[in-house]
Amino acid sequence: MNFNANVVSHSDGYLLHGIGGWQNCLFGKTVILPVPLFRDRIPVIRDEVTTLCGPGELIDVVITERGIAVNPLRPDLIEKISGSDLPVKTLSQLKDEAEFICGKPQKPVFREKIVAAIKWVDGTVIDVVRQVANIKN
Repeated sequence: MNFNANVVSHSDGYLLHGIGGWQNCLFGKTVILPVPLFRDRIPVIRDEVTTLCGPGELIDVVITERGIAVNPLRPDLIEKISGSDLPVKTLSQLKDEAEFICGKPQKPVFREKIVAAIKWVDGTVIDVVRQVANIKN
């Protein structure tokens, strides 16, 4: 399981909103991604993101209301918070907890129609958002 980020579509594949300047923050010294563990009974932390907006190697910490996961690529951060009272968990543990509460969601099914393009900070298209299959048209 990796730390890839999706901030433009929900875990069910529906378009959420634009990225804005979020990707620029991925070049910070310590990048923290605060997210709820689930939205509308759908787990946010998944085995795969529906839309790639940020590569996992640039995300250092994921914080949810039920725990904190530190990217294994940042042993310095892991060392700094080890032994603290913080609810530190692995990303897999957070995913499992969300699935225990909400159930394991099915992967969304998409049509071929592209409804949005995701561009990296240099303008390169890194992913697309496709129309969810149960939408008419």
